[in-house]
Amino acid sequence: MKIFIVCSRLSYGGAERVGVMLANGLSVSHSVYLISNTFEESTYEVESSVQLLPLFSSISSKIDKWASTLPNIRKYAKTYRPDVIIGIMETCSLVAKLATIGLSIPVIMTEHYAFDRPNDAELNRIERFSKFRLNKLYDCVTILTKADKQVIGNRLTNVVVMPNPLFLEPVNDVPIKEKTILAAGRLEAWFVKGFDILLKAWGTIAKQYPDWILEIAGEGKKEDLELLQDIVRKSEVENQVKFLGYKKNIVDRYKQSAIFVLSSRYEGFGLVLIEAMSQGCACVACDFKGRQREIIRNDSEGLVCVPNDVDALALAIKKMIDDDMYRQKVQKAAIERSKYYTMDKTIRRWEKLLKRLLSNNCL
Repeated sequence: MKIFIVCSRLSYGGAERVGVMLANGLSVSHSVYLISNTFEESTYEVESSVQLLPLFSSISSKIDKWASTLPNIRKYAKTYRPDVIIGIMETCSLVAKLATIGLSIPVIMTEHYAFDRPNDAELNRIERFSKFRLNKLYDCVTILTKADKQVIGNRLTNVVVMPNPLFLEPVNDVPIKEKTILAAGRLEAWFVKGFDILLKAWGTIAKQYPDWILEIAGEGKKEDLELLQDIVRKSEVENQVKFLGYKKNIVDRYKQSAIFVLSSRYEGFGLVLIEAMSQGCACVACDFKGRQREIIRNDSEGLVCVPNDVDALALAIKKMIDDDMYRQKVQKAAIERSKYYTMDKTIRRWEKLLKRLLSNNCL
């Protein structure tokens, strides 16, 4: 099978990492062409079995950059005749669809964000149009959770639930852990990631645990870092909070941290959550309308609490710290649960989807 994967870049973002992982995984048994930004350095490793093609002819301006995608993709499609195209997120999926009009090549759109949000962060008009109107253009739309499928209802009939893959190999045994609580995400997305809630929650209990430290891994602008540091100063726990910046090899922090916290106000899918679980972290996840509960199915696999609630999050973290035996049981169960998302199982799900799509040209 010949597969095109169109991805805007090969660096930093979670969706971009998924695009590279899919390309690498599918290339074991199929001919995979990854069409992406070749002007920028890749922070994710692309296997030699994947053929890399330039998505942009120029990056001199945003208009020129994206205008060049249409003739480029169409040229590649006519030259290599792919059986299917997988677009990573909205823009790449749309340009792939427009570029191949009349070529009878099915296009799969991969959604990486939730289909609803809290009242203080609702989808805007363009986002709603993209999710519920533009998505009708595609032969298939993959979504991350069953919760989103319920939200969609009968507004789209071409959707398939496809969780994100785990790029790490689950450890066999729980590593030796430090008294560290880890969180990860871009600092400029602090509101979505709920880092303010996390810091306030930690500020209420940190002094009870002077030998424990909260670490936040992720880069951001100076003003975002200063905003979060101000919360830390007001709680007077500066010696128990560390901002690590971008960590290229975050797996080391997963392995060393006893607890991982996903404090997001809303999250399409907890990719960092399954990563942390795979390395034996006992996880606490804030859950907007059941999405993270699909990962942490019960209290033996981790703790789930309501989002945007300082007291609830503090209570969950406190339980993980206080109860050593419980925390150790959760760490072991988390490793087992993470195996559902491993790359080999994800690729089998994708291959099953692609065979169904190509055999019937419908779902």
